[in-house]
Amino acid sequence: MPRVLRRAVMAICVLAGAALPAASFEIETGFEALNDPQTKIEGLHRLYVGHEVAPGLSFGQSIYSAASGDAGGAFFWGFEAVKTMPVSPDLSLKLQGFIGGGGGAAQVVGDGLMLRAGVAADYALSPHWGLQAGASWMRIAGANIDGPALGVGVRYSVDPDQVRAGGALSLPLRSVSLGAAQVVARSGAQTRAGQPQPDLSLVGAEASFLLSARNELTFGAAGAAKGGEGYMQVMGGLRHRIPMGPVDLFGEAALGFGGGGEVDTGAGPLVSVAGGVSVPLANWLDLDLAVGGTKALSGDHGGALASVRLTRVFKRAAGQSTTGKPQKWAYSFGVSVQDPNAGFRKAGAPGSGRPIMQESSVDMFLTDRLYLTGNAQTAMGGEVAGYAIGLLGLGYEMPLSPRWSASVEAHLGAAGGGGVNAAGGLIGGLRAELDCALRDNLRLSLGLGTLRALKSGGLAPTVATVGLKIPFETR
Repeated sequence: MPRVLRRAVMAICVLAGAALPAASFEIETGFEALNDPQTKIEGLHRLYVGHEVAPGLSFGQSIYSAASGDAGGAFFWGFEAVKTMPVSPDLSLKLQGFIGGGGGAAQVVGDGLMLRAGVAADYALSPHWGLQAGASWMRIAGANIDGPALGVGVRYSVDPDQVRAGGALSLPLRSVSLGAAQVVARSGAQTRAGQPQPDLSLVGAEASFLLSARNELTFGAAGAAKGGEGYMQVMGGLRHRIPMGPVDLFGEAALGFGGGGEVDTGAGPLVSVAGGVSVPLANWLDLDLAVGGTKALSGDHGGALASVRLTRVFKRAAGQSTTGKPQKWAYSFGVSVQDPNAGFRKAGAPGSGRPIMQESSVDMFLTDRLYLTGNAQTAMGGEVAGYAIGLLGLGYEMPLSPRWSASVEAHLGAAGGGGVNAAGGLIGGLRAELDCALRDNLRLSLGLGTLRALKSGGLAPTVATVGLKIPFETR
């Protein structure tokens, strides 16, 4: 078994023995500047979302994205643990450990495995907010990055009493959307290779959270299905709604990071603005149409955009559920191994190993058994640094016994990067999973399936997965 796979599986097995009590969530975001950078990656943005699995110990996932230099499109995604040690009532030390993978912007070759160990001082401004400053040591296999970094950041903590209600999480989640967008490249825009930038066709998902009756915080991710094989973006923003009879008009602005697929996003930061209309199809379902524009803050990428989203609405205002009953979910994380086919790699691309991916999924149940699923993956091994996958799909869960259940899923999404032949980026797949309940809210999950480029001649690997699945409910 490759060393990177052993490390990831050992981490999952350790977590399988950890209790998952009703405890706090932590969100940390910040910027880390590399000391004496030897690549075009000069600094990374960090976003961590974790759940307390033991007193003072949280576990979750982080995404690191290029934020300074000229390496837009370098993303690293994986698992992170944070240990908090109080020093005084307002000051604590945080020890951080990360394992994941990724790449992009032609700055990482080979496996793409990223390891990070950090320490940060956290000063509490309030029971929920804190400021952070610290240092870390980063190593990225396949890049000339193996040294210290300095960082600053912000923390937000959510207490268990705020998030639990009748056994379900009480979160200000307004809606979840699946959608597509078309970015029409501005006149004269060029790729990193100096060629005219094609229009981008994006597919992705978004979650929005209520800040007030008319204002929302949004977070979404999308990948290119056409026009930029390997391009992806992660965006966060604000949306304001104006009720107009049966429909809502809205305006939104977002800031985030993107790149890959030869799209010139410079250092990586992106900004977008849009306006649109939400048309209710049912009390719990909207069709959102929007037009606007997007621009890389330091690159050539930019243009007009049009989007369409199908939106599952949970709350139209604080405390006003659209269904009156809890929403069933499942969150999964783990690692997978792909057995590549003959046309898996592009002609002349180096490497011949089996790609090892870390992956995360969120399942939203439409009925007790039928669910929508979203899945994101990045490379940790197999000489495909920068290879990333984003999938949306439909699944069906079948109980087999009190401890065992099975499910089948069909996927559609985008892939690219790492010299992998995604034949334009649009892919589909099938997967079967077998779950064993370790306790009420924790399952060991094994999966077997396949992925395939929808254009002939591209990737078509067999995929085996192992991970943990956490069922939960929200109100």
